[in-house]
Amino acid sequence: MKIALDAMGSDAAPSSEVEGALGALAEDTDLGVVLLGLREALEPFQKAIEKARNLEFVEVEQVVDTHEAPSEILKTKTSSSIARGINLLKRGEVDAFVSAGNTGAVMAFSLFTLGRIKGIKRPALGASFPAPSGHTFVLDVGANVDPKPVQLRNYAVMGRIVMEKIFHVPEPRVGLINVGHERGKGNQLTQEAYELLQQAPVRFIGNLEGSEVFCGKVDVIVTDGFTGNVMLKVCEGMGEAVLSTLHTTGKKYRWRSWFSKKVFRDFIGGLNYEESGGAILLGVRGPVIISHGRSSSHAIQNALRLACFVVREGVVDAIKEEFGS
Repeated sequence: MKIALDAMGSDAAPSSEVEGALGALAEDTDLGVVLLGLREALEPFQKAIEKARNLEFVEVEQVVDTHEAPSEILKTKTSSSIARGINLLKRGEVDAFVSAGNTGAVMAFSLFTLGRIKGIKRPALGASFPAPSGHTFVLDVGANVDPKPVQLRNYAVMGRIVMEKIFHVPEPRVGLINVGHERGKGNQLTQEAYELLQQAPVRFIGNLEGSEVFCGKVDVIVTDGFTGNVMLKVCEGMGEAVLSTLHTTGKKYRWRSWFSKKVFRDFIGGLNYEESGGAILLGVRGPVIISHGRSSSHAIQNALRLACFVVREGVVDAIKEEFGS
């Protein structure tokens, strides 16, 4: 398996990407990584790249800035690490693409180059949230802030496939984020989506309130990209705040023993974006992982691991088959 990695994406690029790739290669002997970046930026890592097994370097001429508009990037950054990496995926020269760069640019090039899966008008970003018994998969976490009800229905189907394929959960339970449990609660979007979800090929259990996100009541949570992105950022911030508070208070009250308890440690760790590696862009015709801009080498390594799961479990092909593409 070969994964294309945007070496110029993260805030600490290319250090995080190179070190993350080396860690992933050491962990998985069947993996190959193609680093895409500026030659001068990767010059300090040349010896490590040359010595590494299954690590290739592809030189690019451009880098996408985090604040550039996707509409302009499509016209002016066709030789960037993002554009070149997704083109490798399109041509079948790699099996997946990973980037911690400009999310809008990755989405734009994915849509323009790979195309949408038939039947899915708007892709979604799906991310794993911690739950007491494992994981809850949330989508959309930022791809489409103003979806139609039918798109939420499609998100539920794609989320079901991810939980079945990657997390091996049979008949995953699906919930719709809302302001109350009752059928008639919420705005027009959630009310209409509720009716569609009842008829969708998923195990829909109804509305879910915000206080139930982490309780493990459902396996898949469906929402619009605006709400989902806020949820994701709150999750990240809560994890950092809880760890900071516990470390500070733990020194004073000698609570260090709590830090070693596996359930507690695993749950708090699940709030850390670095552990999940990134979000899966679902609905395009190829495996694409978008990581956090602040990703460390550990996060990049986990993003590559996630990409391997998506490829090996045939997530994209399963979605194509489900939607008749």
